[in-house]
Amino acid sequence: MNTDSSEASSERRERKRLSNEFQPARASVVALALVIFVGTVILMLPMSRSGAPLWENGEAITAGPSLPGGAPLSVAVFTATSATCVTGLIVADTATYWSTFGQIVLAVLMEIGGLGTMTFGALMALVVAKRLNLRQRIAIASATGSVTLRDVRGVARRIVRYGFAFQGLLAIPIFIDLIRSGEPFHRALGHSVFLSVSAFNNAGFSIYTDSLMSKATSPLVIIPISLLIIIGGLGFPVLLEIRRSITKRTTSALIHWSLNTRLVLFATAFLILFGWICIGFLEWNNEHTLGGMNGAEKLLVTFFTAVSPRTAGFNTMDISQQSDVTWFVTEFFMFIGAGPAGTAGGVKVTTALVLFFMVLTEIRAGRSVHLFGARVGRSVHRQATTVLVLAFSLLIVATILILGLTPYTLDRVLFEVVSAMGTVGLSTGITQTLPISAQLILCILMFFGRVGPVTIAAALAVKPDTRLWELPKERPLIG
Repeated sequence: MNTDSSEASSERRERKRLSNEFQPARASVVALALVIFVGTVILMLPMSRSGAPLWENGEAITAGPSLPGGAPLSVAVFTATSATCVTGLIVADTATYWSTFGQIVLAVLMEIGGLGTMTFGALMALVVAKRLNLRQRIAIASATGSVTLRDVRGVARRIVRYGFAFQGLLAIPIFIDLIRSGEPFHRALGHSVFLSVSAFNNAGFSIYTDSLMSKATSPLVIIPISLLIIIGGLGFPVLLEIRRSITKRTTSALIHWSLNTRLVLFATAFLILFGWICIGFLEWNNEHTLGGMNGAEKLLVTFFTAVSPRTAGFNTMDISQQSDVTWFVTEFFMFIGAGPAGTAGGVKVTTALVLFFMVLTEIRAGRSVHLFGARVGRSVHRQATTVLVLAFSLLIVATILILGLTPYTLDRVLFEVVSAMGTVGLSTGITQTLPISAQLILCILMFFGRVGPVTIAAALAVKPDTRLWELPKERPLIG
Protein backbone atom coordinates (compact mmCIF):
# COMPACT_ATOMS: atom_id res chain seq x y z
CA MET A 1 0.00 0.00 0.00
CA ASN A 2 2.77 2.39 0.94
CA THR A 3 4.66 1.44 -2.20
CA ASP A 4 1.67 2.22 -4.43
CA SER A 5 1.15 5.55 -2.67
CA SER A 6 4.81 6.46 -3.09
CA GLU A 7 4.72 5.62 -6.82
CA ALA A 8 1.54 7.64 -7.31
CA SER A 9 3.07 10.59 -5.49
CA SER A 10 6.23 10.36 -7.58
CA GLU A 11 4.19 10.26 -10.79
CA ARG A 12 2.21 13.35 -9.71
CA ARG A 13 5.42 15.23 -9.00
CA GLU A 14 6.82 14.25 -12.40
CA ARG A 15 3.67 15.42 -14.18
CA LYS A 16 3.73 18.71 -12.31
CA ARG A 17 7.40 19.25 -13.19
CA LEU A 18 6.82 18.59 -16.89
CA SER A 19 3.72 20.76 -16.89
CA ASN A 20 5.69 23.66 -15.38
CA GLU A 21 8.27 23.36 -18.17
CA PHE A 22 5.53 24.25 -20.68
CA GLN A 23 4.57 27.47 -18.88
CA PRO A 24 7.39 29.68 -20.28
CA ALA A 25 6.51 28.63 -23.84
CA ARG A 26 2.86 29.50 -23.35
CA ALA A 27 3.75 32.76 -21.64
CA SER A 28 6.02 33.75 -24.55
CA VAL A 29 3.31 33.05 -27.12
CA VAL A 30 0.60 34.89 -25.18
CA ALA A 31 2.87 37.88 -24.47
CA LEU A 32 3.88 38.27 -28.12
CA ALA A 33 0.25 38.00 -29.25
CA LEU A 34 -0.76 40.63 -26.69
CA VAL A 35 1.91 43.06 -27.93
CA ILE A 36 0.72 42.58 -31.51
CA PHE A 37 -2.87 43.25 -30.45
CA VAL A 38 -1.95 46.46 -28.63
CA GLY A 39 0.24 47.56 -31.56
CA THR A 40 -2.62 46.94 -33.98
CA VAL A 41 -5.00 49.08 -31.96
CA ILE A 42 -2.52 51.97 -31.74
CA LEU A 43 -1.67 51.82 -35.45
CA MET A 44 -5.37 52.04 -36.31
CA LEU A 45 -5.60 55.43 -34.57
CA PRO A 46 -5.77 58.46 -36.92
CA MET A 47 -2.71 59.98 -35.22
CA SER A 48 -0.59 57.05 -36.46
CA ARG A 49 -1.29 57.90 -40.12
CA SER A 50 0.22 60.70 -42.17
CA GLY A 51 -2.69 60.96 -44.57
CA ALA A 52 -0.67 59.75 -47.57
CA PRO A 53 -1.83 56.72 -49.59
CA LEU A 54 -0.41 53.25 -48.93
CA TRP A 55 1.86 53.53 -51.98
CA GLU A 56 2.41 56.21 -54.58
CA ASN A 57 1.31 53.86 -57.36
CA GLY A 58 -1.84 52.97 -55.41
CA GLU A 59 -1.25 49.19 -55.61
CA ALA A 60 -2.45 47.64 -52.37
CA ILE A 61 -5.16 45.34 -51.05
CA THR A 62 -6.82 46.20 -47.72
CA ALA A 63 -9.76 44.93 -45.72
CA GLY A 64 -11.51 45.41 -42.41
CA PRO A 65 -12.92 48.40 -40.54
CA SER A 66 -11.00 51.60 -39.91
CA LEU A 67 -11.43 54.73 -37.82
CA PRO A 68 -11.93 58.00 -39.74
CA GLY A 69 -8.46 58.90 -41.01
CA GLY A 70 -6.91 55.76 -39.52
CA ALA A 71 -5.32 52.66 -41.04
CA PRO A 72 -7.54 49.74 -42.10
CA LEU A 73 -7.51 46.71 -39.81
CA SER A 74 -5.62 44.51 -42.29
CA VAL A 75 -2.81 47.06 -42.69
CA ALA A 76 -2.52 47.62 -38.92
CA VAL A 77 -2.49 43.88 -38.14
CA PHE A 78 0.11 43.05 -40.79
CA THR A 79 2.38 45.97 -39.86
CA ALA A 80 2.13 45.35 -36.10
CA THR A 81 2.88 41.65 -36.61
CA SER A 82 5.83 42.41 -38.89
CA ALA A 83 7.30 44.98 -36.48
CA THR A 84 6.80 42.90 -33.32
CA CYS A 85 8.13 39.77 -35.00
CA VAL A 86 11.04 41.91 -36.33
CA THR A 87 10.42 40.86 -39.91
CA GLY A 88 10.17 43.96 -42.10
CA LEU A 89 7.60 42.84 -44.66
CA ILE A 90 5.26 45.76 -45.31
CA VAL A 91 1.94 46.45 -47.03
CA ALA A 92 2.26 50.23 -46.57
CA ASP A 93 5.20 52.54 -47.25
CA THR A 94 6.85 53.11 -43.86
CA ALA A 95 8.37 56.41 -44.98
CA THR A 96 5.17 58.08 -46.15
CA TYR A 97 2.11 56.24 -44.85
CA TRP A 98 2.85 56.40 -41.12
CA SER A 99 3.12 59.65 -39.19
CA THR A 100 6.02 60.43 -36.88
CA PHE A 101 3.96 58.98 -34.03
CA GLY A 102 3.26 55.85 -36.06
CA GLN A 103 6.96 55.42 -36.84
CA ILE A 104 7.76 55.75 -33.14
CA VAL A 105 5.20 53.03 -32.42
CA LEU A 106 6.94 50.79 -34.99
CA ALA A 107 10.31 51.42 -33.34
CA VAL A 108 8.89 50.50 -29.93
CA LEU A 109 7.31 47.32 -31.32
CA MET A 110 10.63 46.36 -32.93
CA GLU A 111 12.44 46.97 -29.64
CA ILE A 112 9.97 44.83 -27.73
CA GLY A 113 10.05 42.06 -30.30
CA GLY A 114 13.82 42.13 -30.70
CA LEU A 115 14.94 42.37 -27.11
CA GLY A 116 12.25 39.92 -26.12
CA THR A 117 8.81 40.33 -24.64
CA MET A 118 9.83 38.30 -21.60
CA THR A 119 12.95 40.39 -21.06
CA PHE A 120 10.87 43.56 -21.03
CA GLY A 121 8.46 41.86 -18.64
CA ALA A 122 11.36 41.08 -16.31
CA LEU A 123 12.59 44.66 -16.48
CA MET A 124 9.14 46.00 -15.62
CA ALA A 125 8.89 43.55 -12.74
CA LEU A 126 12.26 44.76 -11.45
CA VAL A 127 11.13 48.37 -11.58
CA VAL A 128 7.78 47.73 -9.92
CA ALA A 129 8.42 44.87 -7.52
CA LYS A 130 12.25 45.02 -7.25
CA ARG A 131 12.39 41.24 -7.46
CA LEU A 132 11.49 38.24 -9.62
CA ASN A 133 9.73 35.11 -8.50
CA LEU A 134 10.82 31.64 -9.67
CA ARG A 135 8.22 31.40 -12.45
CA GLN A 136 9.32 34.76 -13.86
CA ARG A 137 12.96 33.66 -13.73
CA ILE A 138 12.12 30.48 -15.63
CA ALA A 139 10.27 32.50 -18.27
CA ILE A 140 13.14 34.97 -18.74
CA ALA A 141 15.69 32.16 -18.86
CA SER A 142 13.64 30.60 -21.66
CA ALA A 143 13.52 33.87 -23.61
CA THR A 144 17.18 34.84 -23.17
CA GLY A 145 18.77 31.43 -23.58
CA SER A 146 20.23 31.44 -20.06
CA VAL A 147 21.63 28.10 -19.00
CA THR A 148 21.05 28.67 -15.28
CA LEU A 149 18.49 30.59 -13.30
CA ARG A 150 20.89 32.25 -10.85
CA ASP A 151 21.73 35.34 -12.88
CA VAL A 152 18.49 35.91 -14.79
CA ARG A 153 17.94 39.27 -13.13
CA GLY A 154 21.38 40.48 -14.20
CA VAL A 155 20.98 38.97 -17.66
CA ALA A 156 17.73 40.84 -18.25
CA ARG A 157 19.37 44.11 -17.21
CA ARG A 158 22.45 43.56 -19.34
CA ILE A 159 20.44 42.60 -22.43
CA VAL A 160 18.53 45.87 -22.35
CA ARG A 161 21.57 47.96 -21.36
CA TYR A 162 23.88 46.51 -24.02
CA GLY A 163 21.16 46.61 -26.66
CA PHE A 164 20.54 50.32 -26.12
CA ALA A 165 24.30 50.99 -25.93
CA PHE A 166 25.01 49.33 -29.30
CA GLN A 167 22.08 51.07 -30.95
CA GLY A 168 23.03 54.49 -29.58
CA LEU A 169 26.72 54.20 -30.39
CA LEU A 170 26.31 52.98 -33.98
CA ALA A 171 23.55 55.48 -34.70
CA ILE A 172 26.18 58.25 -34.50
CA PRO A 173 27.94 57.60 -37.85
CA ILE A 174 24.54 57.15 -39.52
CA PHE A 175 23.47 60.52 -38.10
CA ILE A 176 26.68 62.14 -39.38
CA ASP A 177 26.08 60.81 -42.89
CA LEU A 178 22.48 62.00 -42.94
CA ILE A 179 23.55 65.48 -41.80
CA ARG A 180 26.23 65.55 -44.50
CA SER A 181 23.64 64.55 -47.12
CA GLY A 182 21.53 67.62 -46.23
CA GLU A 183 18.80 66.28 -43.95
CA PRO A 184 17.62 68.66 -41.19
CA PHE A 185 19.02 67.97 -37.72
CA HIS A 186 15.78 66.67 -36.18
CA ARG A 187 15.01 64.44 -39.15
CA ALA A 188 18.56 63.07 -39.34
CA LEU A 189 18.43 62.28 -35.62
CA GLY A 190 15.08 60.51 -35.87
CA HIS A 191 16.02 58.60 -39.01
CA SER A 192 19.38 57.44 -37.63
CA VAL A 193 17.79 56.19 -34.40
CA PHE A 194 15.02 54.40 -36.31
CA LEU A 195 17.50 52.68 -38.63
CA SER A 196 19.71 51.72 -35.69
CA VAL A 197 16.79 50.19 -33.78
CA SER A 198 15.61 48.34 -36.87
CA ALA A 199 19.10 47.02 -37.68
CA PHE A 200 20.03 45.80 -34.19
CA ASN A 201 16.69 44.05 -33.84
CA ASN A 202 17.10 42.54 -37.32
CA ALA A 203 13.74 44.04 -38.28
CA GLY A 204 14.47 45.47 -41.72
CA PHE A 205 12.04 48.39 -41.48
CA SER A 206 13.50 51.39 -43.27
CA ILE A 207 12.58 55.04 -42.98
CA TYR A 208 13.14 55.36 -46.73
CA THR A 209 10.83 54.13 -49.47
CA ASP A 210 13.66 52.34 -51.31
CA SER A 211 14.94 50.68 -48.11
CA LEU A 212 18.69 51.53 -48.25
CA MET A 213 19.23 51.62 -52.00
CA SER A 214 19.82 55.38 -51.93
CA LYS A 215 22.51 54.81 -49.26
CA ALA A 216 24.00 51.70 -50.88
CA THR A 217 27.46 53.22 -51.44
CA SER A 218 27.70 55.16 -48.16
CA PRO A 219 30.09 53.41 -45.73
CA LEU A 220 28.94 55.57 -42.79
CA VAL A 221 25.47 54.04 -43.16
CA ILE A 222 26.13 50.55 -44.51
CA ILE A 223 28.97 49.51 -42.18
CA PRO A 224 27.26 50.53 -38.88
CA ILE A 225 24.00 48.89 -39.96
CA SER A 226 25.92 45.74 -40.96
CA LEU A 227 27.61 45.65 -37.54
CA LEU A 228 24.27 46.11 -35.78
CA ILE A 229 22.74 43.26 -37.77
CA ILE A 230 25.66 40.96 -36.98
CA ILE A 231 25.78 41.88 -33.27
CA GLY A 232 22.05 41.41 -32.83
CA GLY A 233 22.15 38.16 -34.76
CA LEU A 234 24.92 36.59 -32.66
CA GLY A 235 22.49 36.06 -29.79
CA PHE A 236 22.58 37.31 -26.22
CA PRO A 237 24.35 34.25 -24.73
CA VAL A 238 27.22 34.73 -27.20
CA LEU A 239 27.48 38.46 -26.52
CA LEU A 240 27.49 37.93 -22.76
CA GLU A 241 30.16 35.24 -23.01
CA ILE A 242 32.35 37.45 -25.22
CA ARG A 243 31.91 40.27 -22.72
CA ARG A 244 32.97 38.02 -19.84
CA SER A 245 36.07 36.84 -21.72
CA ILE A 246 37.04 40.45 -22.51
CA THR A 247 36.58 41.41 -18.87
CA LYS A 248 38.83 38.55 -17.71
CA ARG A 249 41.47 39.46 -20.33
CA THR A 250 42.99 35.98 -20.36
CA THR A 251 43.56 33.56 -23.23
CA SER A 252 41.98 30.79 -21.16
CA ALA A 253 38.67 32.69 -21.29
CA LEU A 254 38.77 32.50 -25.09
CA ILE A 255 39.81 28.84 -25.12
CA HIS A 256 36.95 27.86 -22.81
CA TRP A 257 34.16 29.45 -24.82
CA SER A 258 31.05 27.28 -24.83
CA LEU A 259 30.25 25.12 -27.84
CA ASN A 260 27.29 27.39 -28.63
CA THR A 261 29.55 30.46 -28.88
CA ARG A 262 32.12 28.69 -31.03
CA LEU A 263 29.45 27.36 -33.39
CA VAL A 264 27.73 30.74 -33.77
CA LEU A 265 30.96 32.68 -34.39
CA PHE A 266 32.29 30.13 -36.88
CA ALA A 267 28.99 29.88 -38.79
CA THR A 268 28.50 33.65 -38.84
CA ALA A 269 31.94 34.31 -40.32
CA PHE A 270 31.68 31.44 -42.80
CA LEU A 271 28.18 32.32 -44.07
CA ILE A 272 28.98 36.01 -44.49
CA LEU A 273 32.13 35.23 -46.45
CA PHE A 274 30.39 32.54 -48.50
CA GLY A 275 27.45 34.83 -49.26
CA TRP A 276 29.75 37.74 -50.12
CA ILE A 277 31.60 35.63 -52.68
CA CYS A 278 28.47 33.99 -54.14
CA ILE A 279 26.39 37.15 -54.51
CA GLY A 280 29.36 39.09 -55.87
CA PHE A 281 29.98 36.38 -58.47
CA LEU A 282 26.30 36.20 -59.46
CA GLU A 283 25.51 39.92 -59.59
CA TRP A 284 28.86 41.56 -60.48
CA ASN A 285 27.96 42.19 -64.11
CA ASN A 286 24.18 42.52 -63.70
CA GLU A 287 23.44 45.95 -65.17
CA HIS A 288 20.18 46.17 -63.19
CA THR A 289 21.86 45.73 -59.78
CA LEU A 290 25.64 46.31 -59.65
CA GLY A 291 26.45 47.15 -63.25
CA GLY A 292 26.83 50.92 -62.81
CA MET A 293 29.09 50.79 -59.71
CA ASN A 294 32.86 50.76 -59.36
CA GLY A 295 34.77 47.91 -57.73
CA ALA A 296 34.81 49.29 -54.17
CA GLU A 297 31.10 50.09 -54.29
CA LYS A 298 30.31 46.60 -55.58
CA LEU A 299 32.26 45.03 -52.72
CA LEU A 300 30.40 47.15 -50.15
CA VAL A 301 26.97 46.40 -51.62
CA THR A 302 27.59 42.66 -51.99
CA PHE A 303 28.95 42.48 -48.43
CA PHE A 304 25.78 44.08 -47.10
CA THR A 305 23.65 41.83 -49.30
CA ALA A 306 25.36 38.82 -47.70
CA VAL A 307 24.78 40.18 -44.16
CA SER A 308 21.19 41.40 -44.45
CA PRO A 309 19.36 38.13 -45.30
CA ARG A 310 20.47 36.73 -41.92
CA THR A 311 17.86 38.10 -41.02
CA ALA A 312 17.49 41.89 -41.24
CA GLY A 313 15.62 42.54 -44.47
CA PHE A 314 17.26 45.76 -45.65
CA ASN A 315 18.27 45.82 -49.30
CA THR A 316 20.82 47.95 -51.15
CA MET A 317 20.02 46.52 -54.57
CA ASP A 318 16.68 45.92 -56.30
CA ILE A 319 15.61 42.40 -55.25
CA SER A 320 13.20 42.09 -58.19
CA GLN A 321 16.11 42.59 -60.63
CA GLN A 322 18.36 39.92 -59.13
CA SER A 323 18.90 36.61 -60.90
CA ASP A 324 16.92 33.51 -59.93
CA VAL A 325 20.11 31.92 -58.60
CA THR A 326 20.70 34.90 -56.30
CA TRP A 327 17.15 34.52 -55.03
CA PHE A 328 17.87 30.86 -54.22
CA VAL A 329 21.09 31.72 -52.38
CA THR A 330 19.24 34.43 -50.45
CA GLU A 331 16.49 31.94 -49.51
CA PHE A 332 19.18 29.62 -48.16
CA PHE A 333 20.50 32.37 -45.87
CA MET A 334 17.00 33.46 -44.82
CA PHE A 335 16.06 29.90 -43.89
CA ILE A 336 19.17 29.33 -41.77
CA GLY A 337 19.13 32.72 -40.03
CA ALA A 338 21.67 33.59 -37.33
CA GLY A 339 22.37 32.71 -33.69
CA PRO A 340 19.83 31.45 -31.14
CA ALA A 341 18.40 33.65 -28.35
CA GLY A 342 19.08 36.81 -30.35
CA THR A 343 17.12 39.22 -32.50
CA ALA A 344 17.34 37.14 -35.69
CA GLY A 345 15.03 34.44 -37.01
CA GLY A 346 15.51 31.32 -39.12
CA VAL A 347 16.17 27.79 -37.92
CA LYS A 348 19.47 29.14 -36.49
CA VAL A 349 23.06 28.40 -37.48
CA THR A 350 23.56 26.00 -34.56
CA THR A 351 20.68 23.86 -35.81
CA ALA A 352 22.12 23.79 -39.33
CA LEU A 353 25.63 22.85 -38.14
CA VAL A 354 24.40 20.10 -35.82
CA LEU A 355 22.27 18.60 -38.60
CA PHE A 356 25.14 18.79 -41.10
CA PHE A 357 27.53 16.99 -38.78
CA MET A 358 24.83 14.46 -37.83
CA VAL A 359 24.60 13.51 -41.50
CA LEU A 360 28.38 13.46 -41.84
CA THR A 361 28.71 11.23 -38.77
CA GLU A 362 26.06 8.84 -40.11
CA ILE A 363 27.81 8.61 -43.48
CA ARG A 364 31.06 7.79 -41.71
CA ALA A 365 29.27 5.24 -39.49
CA GLY A 366 30.27 7.19 -36.41
CA ARG A 367 28.72 6.58 -33.01
CA SER A 368 28.40 10.19 -31.82
CA VAL A 369 28.57 13.73 -33.20
CA HIS A 370 31.70 15.70 -32.28
CA LEU A 371 32.00 19.44 -32.87
CA PHE A 372 34.93 21.68 -31.96
CA GLY A 373 36.23 19.29 -29.33
CA ALA A 374 32.87 18.53 -27.72
CA ARG A 375 30.29 15.76 -28.06
CA VAL A 376 26.76 16.81 -28.95
CA GLY A 377 24.09 15.17 -26.81
CA ARG A 378 21.43 13.01 -28.44
CA SER A 379 18.67 15.24 -27.09
CA VAL A 380 20.19 18.06 -29.20
CA HIS A 381 19.96 15.76 -32.25
CA ARG A 382 16.22 15.38 -31.65
CA GLN A 383 15.74 19.11 -31.10
CA ALA A 384 17.58 20.05 -34.29
CA THR A 385 15.66 17.47 -36.32
CA THR A 386 12.36 18.67 -34.86
CA VAL A 387 13.11 22.30 -35.71
CA LEU A 388 14.04 21.41 -39.29
CA VAL A 389 11.00 19.18 -39.89
CA LEU A 390 8.56 21.71 -38.42
CA ALA A 391 10.10 24.58 -40.38
CA PHE A 392 10.02 22.65 -43.66
CA SER A 393 6.44 21.56 -43.02
CA LEU A 394 5.33 25.15 -42.43
CA LEU A 395 7.21 26.32 -45.51
CA ILE A 396 5.66 23.69 -47.79
CA VAL A 397 2.10 24.14 -46.51
CA ALA A 398 2.26 27.95 -46.68
CA THR A 399 3.77 27.91 -50.18
CA ILE A 400 1.07 25.58 -51.51
CA LEU A 401 -1.70 27.69 -49.96
CA ILE A 402 -0.40 31.01 -51.30
CA LEU A 403 0.22 29.51 -54.76
CA GLY A 404 -3.43 28.47 -54.80
CA LEU A 405 -4.59 31.93 -53.68
CA THR A 406 -2.46 34.06 -56.04
CA PRO A 407 -1.37 34.14 -59.70
CA TYR A 408 2.32 34.46 -58.79
CA THR A 409 4.98 31.94 -59.75
CA LEU A 410 6.70 29.54 -57.36
CA ASP A 411 9.97 31.48 -57.20
CA ARG A 412 8.29 34.68 -55.98
CA VAL A 413 5.93 32.95 -53.56
CA LEU A 414 8.68 30.78 -52.08
CA PHE A 415 10.89 33.84 -51.58
CA GLU A 416 8.04 35.60 -49.74
CA VAL A 417 7.26 32.58 -47.55
CA VAL A 418 10.88 31.97 -46.55
CA SER A 419 11.32 35.68 -45.83
CA ALA A 420 8.26 35.68 -43.53
CA MET A 421 9.14 32.45 -41.72
CA GLY A 422 12.76 33.55 -41.29
CA THR A 423 11.54 36.97 -40.05
CA VAL A 424 13.71 38.61 -42.71
CA GLY A 425 11.53 41.07 -44.58
CA LEU A 426 13.08 40.93 -48.04
CA SER A 427 10.52 40.81 -50.84
CA THR A 428 10.35 40.65 -54.61
CA GLY A 429 7.65 43.33 -54.44
CA ILE A 430 4.44 41.31 -54.20
CA THR A 431 3.58 41.68 -50.50
CA GLN A 432 1.13 44.56 -50.77
CA THR A 433 -0.70 43.00 -53.74
CA LEU A 434 -1.35 39.67 -52.04
CA PRO A 435 -4.97 38.92 -51.10
CA ILE A 436 -5.87 39.31 -47.44
CA SER A 437 -5.95 35.53 -46.94
CA ALA A 438 -2.34 35.27 -48.17
CA GLN A 439 -1.31 38.21 -45.98
CA LEU A 440 -2.83 36.41 -43.00
CA ILE A 441 -0.76 33.32 -43.81
CA LEU A 442 2.37 35.49 -43.85
CA CYS A 443 1.36 36.94 -40.44
CA ILE A 444 1.10 33.41 -39.03
CA LEU A 445 4.50 32.53 -40.50
CA MET A 446 6.07 35.66 -38.99
CA PHE A 447 4.61 34.78 -35.59
CA PHE A 448 5.86 31.19 -35.81
CA GLY A 449 9.25 32.39 -37.02
CA ARG A 450 9.71 34.80 -34.14
CA VAL A 451 8.55 32.56 -31.31
CA GLY A 452 10.01 29.42 -32.83
CA PRO A 453 8.21 26.30 -34.07
CA VAL A 454 9.26 24.21 -31.07
CA THR A 455 7.99 26.86 -28.64
CA ILE A 456 4.68 27.00 -30.52
CA ALA A 457 4.36 23.21 -30.41
CA ALA A 458 5.12 23.15 -26.69
CA ALA A 459 2.65 25.95 -26.01
CA LEU A 460 -0.13 24.17 -27.91
CA ALA A 461 0.50 20.81 -26.28
CA VAL A 462 -2.50 19.80 -24.19
CA LYS A 463 -0.26 17.94 -21.76
CA PRO A 464 3.31 16.65 -21.82
CA ASP A 465 4.07 12.99 -22.40
CA THR A 466 4.46 11.51 -18.92
CA ARG A 467 4.68 7.87 -20.02
CA LEU A 468 6.92 5.95 -17.65
CA TRP A 469 7.36 2.88 -19.89
CA GLU A 470 8.69 2.12 -23.36
CA LEU A 471 7.81 -0.42 -26.04
CA PRO A 472 10.39 -2.95 -27.33
CA LYS A 473 12.90 -1.41 -29.76
CA GLU A 474 12.78 -2.27 -33.47
CA ARG A 475 14.68 -0.91 -36.49
CA PRO A 476 12.65 -0.17 -39.67
CA LEU A 477 14.56 0.19 -42.92
CA ILE A 478 15.49 3.79 -43.67
CA GLY A 479 16.45 5.13 -47.11
